[in-house]
Amino acid sequence: MPCAQPRPTAFRLPRRAEQFHIEEHRNVHCRHYSACVDVAVHEDWESFTCAKCPLFQEDKAPGADSYAFNQPADSGRP
Repeated sequence: MPCAQPRPTAFRLPRRAEQFHIEEHRNVHCRHYSACVDVAVHEDWESFTCAKCPLFQEDKAPGADSYAFNQPADSGRP
């Protein structure tokens, strides 16, 4: 079975773009995001969306658990 490929789609920003959150239609944490930006620039799109991409939900924003680890508390002593 072949691997899914990123598939950005041209997108027009809504009139009230200042109230629009990019995270609603793009996954900026996707490992393919930069390649999709390259496609949008090459095709001269005003904007693009990841909503129809099969990889849209693949990579999630890192949470605190990605950075947290078990370590004894620092007692302040050198």
